[in-house]
Amino acid sequence: MLDVRRAEGTPVPEHNGTVLTRFMFEKEELRDATIGSYLEFVDVFELAAGISLEPHYHNSHEFYYVLDGAATMQIGSEKQVVGPGDLIHIPPNAPHSIAADGSRGLRSLAFACSFQQPGETFTVTTLPD
Repeated sequence: MLDVRRAEGTPVPEHNGTVLTRFMFEKEELRDATIGSYLEFVDVFELAAGISLEPHYHNSHEFYYVLDGAATMQIGSEKQVVGPGDLIHIPPNAPHSIAADGSRGLRSLAFACSFQQPGETFTVTTLPD
């Protein structure tokens, strides 16, 4: 369930060769999984050193692209240390949390494609250790 990707591999020329692209998700890869969703938010997400986001879930595809710092991402029972250049995908309704490194904290770009209804929000939960 833990899905962390990096922009690696051979770049693909696009727009008549004016742009080189390294896909983290191939074009159309999430089409079926996101039909009926909407762009819930795009933001810069920061956690101070040693701070953890409370475990929760929501009906959204959520993405973090780490810009600076380091953290441990947990989705369900899986954990992985993430850092600059990592893209984390959290599927809808997957319990998750992120804990910033104790010395550096974390700064990331975050965005979500949501299926939530107006007024619906996240649900606090617990995660296995």
